[in-house]
Amino acid sequence: MPPRKRTSARTSSAKAAARSGPRRESTTRASTYGVPELIVIADPAAALRIGVGGVESGGGADTRALNRVVSRAAVTLRPLFGPEERVRQEARQLAPSAIGPVPDLSVYYHVEAPEGDLADLAEELAGTEGVQAAYVKPAGEPPVLNDMQPSPEDAPPSTPDFVGNQLYLEPAPGGVDARYAWTWPGGGGAGVSIVDCEWGWRFDHEDLTVGQGGIVVGTGSTDTNHGTAVIGEISGDRNAFGITGICPDAFIRGAAFSGPTAATIRSAADRLGAGDIILLEIHRAGPRHNFERRDDQLGYIAIEWWPDDFDAIRYANSRGILVVEAAGNGAENLDDQIYSVRPPGFPVSWTNPFNRSNRDSGAVVVGAGAPPPGTHGVSWGADRSRLDFSNYGALIDAQGWGREVTSTGYGDLQGGGDARIWYTNRFSGTSSASPIVVGVLGSLQGALRAAGKTPMTPATARAWLRATGSPQQDEPGRPATQRIGNRPDLRALIQAHVKGNLALDKSTVKDAKDVKIENKEFKNEKAEVKERKEKIEVKEHKNEGKEFKNEGKEFKNEKAEVKERKEKIEVKEHKNEGKEFKNEKAEVKERKEKVEVIEGKNVLVDGGGKNFVVEGGGGGVVIDPVPGAGSAIEARLSALEQSVAALTHFIGADLRPDLGAGALAREADVYGQADSAKHGKDAADGKAGKENLAEG
Repeated sequence: MPPRKRTSARTSSAKAAARSGPRRESTTRASTYGVPELIVIADPAAALRIGVGGVESGGGADTRALNRVVSRAAVTLRPLFGPEERVRQEARQLAPSAIGPVPDLSVYYHVEAPEGDLADLAEELAGTEGVQAAYVKPAGEPPVLNDMQPSPEDAPPSTPDFVGNQLYLEPAPGGVDARYAWTWPGGGGAGVSIVDCEWGWRFDHEDLTVGQGGIVVGTGSTDTNHGTAVIGEISGDRNAFGITGICPDAFIRGAAFSGPTAATIRSAADRLGAGDIILLEIHRAGPRHNFERRDDQLGYIAIEWWPDDFDAIRYANSRGILVVEAAGNGAENLDDQIYSVRPPGFPVSWTNPFNRSNRDSGAVVVGAGAPPPGTHGVSWGADRSRLDFSNYGALIDAQGWGREVTSTGYGDLQGGGDARIWYTNRFSGTSSASPIVVGVLGSLQGALRAAGKTPMTPATARAWLRATGSPQQDEPGRPATQRIGNRPDLRALIQAHVKGNLALDKSTVKDAKDVKIENKEFKNEKAEVKERKEKIEVKEHKNEGKEFKNEGKEFKNEKAEVKERKEKIEVKEHKNEGKEFKNEKAEVKERKEKVEVIEGKNVLVDGGGKNFVVEGGGGGVVIDPVPGAGSAIEARLSALEQSVAALTHFIGADLRPDLGAGALAREADVYGQADSAKHGKDAADGKAGKENLAEG
């Protein structure tokens, strides 16, 4: 299919025409989209700033030569990303929450001058004090291969449903399985913001009425078909007519490259948050053909090769924003050594970013693959094989459909006189491939947010696009070793991250290197969870130990209290026993004193209101009240004798001088045996009581 024709323009200043000597011709030319850009990188140590008197240096650099150059007529030097100190302050504020280092954007400047003077100015500026580099970037263009024209036939009164033509919505391997994503809460991209960076859009299209925020950066071009087709793929309305985007519930806006491209990317990033997405629908002429603009776009490459665009992408990445970048339509092997050769004007420290072992922008880079054969009655080769125009190499992370994409715009599917109802069946290029990957990421991020999970980081998203999906296929002359990556599979991604089934089938794993990266991140997350779990367990164990100690302390206190109470009881019992013993002893003594047995005599004793006659003949004792002492006296004396015998053991030897030592010894033996038995029983009872106490 022949590429779309574009016009070019060249300008020069009167000053340049009048300059004597040979003139260095610029190798870059403007397109209908972008213009060449002269970028200056200041030496960070010079701490340049533009004040009211011109360029000043906070680092002591001599800026007189620089001021002479930029003070010429028709030459203007401006900070590329805004006032220098403000940019530095914003970087300092971002740093604590940033993902990786925040690039120093305060060193970049943009020079406005006639296009024909840019090459000479770059060479002159590069030699001034305080300047590290100065280079001219070729004009940026959208990576598109479209020559469709709107159908002259009038459109029907109502637009038909074209969703059946959108085979990229279907399950893998032919499509990305957007329909499966829609069955999940948030799977339509709800809560996700997207900014498409390019030139023009028709936000008033009939199928782009929901979740469209219009142009928020720059001034849109009057050529709106390309941008309209891009946002239709991503977020076309969910309705009964026309097309439906992969993530129709996302909020999408446009950032126009009407100014320097890097500044546009940075401004887009400032309007988004972590987990949101930027799409870069741009490529430019590379070194293969000396940076010349070409209608066939051969040699065009991804824009991160240029230092200012690279750092603008890094800035967005540091904010947690996913940047999806078209690989370009230059049919280039991005692993070629030509891309490691530092071009004139680049910083001495520059290294090839297409080799990520040198440095990494963090972007997801997308190549163009063939759709399933027979789509719309056409075959472009084996499904998922590299299309001939697509750039390829180790840099490329994933592929999308590069031909036969049905979307809004252009008018070849439905035309007529009103561009607001135009549709296409033939949107192509890495331009059509990149929005498919954006739609996949938008659906995934929406599903993650709806599930209460953290959205993908740029590194994690890129690794999982490499690790899952439908693999690239061979085509004669275009083997799968010319890497454009896998076609994404939303079912695999959602099952892995939203559903939580991280055990991917081996057949879905295509890039061991990136799986290792993701596994490392997962292991780190797992280790962090384990560490947090261990901390929680230690805390719980400490609490349990503390509770155990408290319980032990309480048990000891209770045990001591029981022991104390027991001792008090025993002391009290002993006191009572002692008191009772004293009372009994005193009573016996008193009765003994009253009885006073005197051998061979009769004594009259007062018995507490009763009179007893004690007759001690032969040591026997008879007691009887005086008034009825008659015949019953013997029985009563016998009872008294038994009572006295029962009390005799309470009377110590010192109180019983009437008894001999032998009698007392025999008595002690008898009562000692009784006491021993009693003490044994008491000991057994005490032991049983302690055991019961311990069990309690």
